[in-house]
Amino acid sequence: MSSTTSSPAPGHYHAKGDPPGTVRYWDGTQWQGGPTAPPTVDKRPGNLPTNLRLASPGRRIGARALDYLVWLAVAVLVALILGVNEGSSLQAEIGMNASFTQNLVWFVAIATLEIGMVVTQGASLGKLALDLTVTDTDGNLPSIQQAALRIAPLGLVLLGVVGSWFVMIIAFISLVLMFADANHHTLWDKIAKTVVVDRPV
Repeated sequence: MSSTTSSPAPGHYHAKGDPPGTVRYWDGTQWQGGPTAPPTVDKRPGNLPTNLRLASPGRRIGARALDYLVWLAVAVLVALILGVNEGSSLQAEIGMNASFTQNLVWFVAIATLEIGMVVTQGASLGKLALDLTVTDTDGNLPSIQQAALRIAPLGLVLLGVVGSWFVMIIAFISLVLMFADANHHTLWDKIAKTVVVDRPV
């Protein structure tokens, strides 16, 4: 680059002759300093405070696995409350193997628990156990609407077999997204505009 009327605006550019993958600062008329690595771009969502660190996919998976154990316990409780037919085995199932009534009671219980925990504590039981927190993109506790949107996809189990397959497909897509997305967003994070971060000390 040279000092001409058509010179690029000030900024970081690769200078001819410098090592590949490096940049220098062009002040609009001449180069300043030597070649350096490109400046990092902050990919943090929204106005997320700098003291909050995005949770790793591994810890998020661990937290969801703990939540799933809670969901199974609730399924057993629902089956016990609703009762079973004489001579049949205990049907503590979720989704395609359970009745509509069982799925409905189970989902209402899970949704109430999850929404209440996220709005008041910023986390489900699994996330609390692993010191993770759900926030909006500004670092605040989610609203009731955001918390409800995060758990809403699970309501597809009420559609029976088809709905249960959709829940599994959504879970798989979210798993892939968690590793591919810069902010480790799942589909429900994107829908609710939330992020999962390490719980502040």
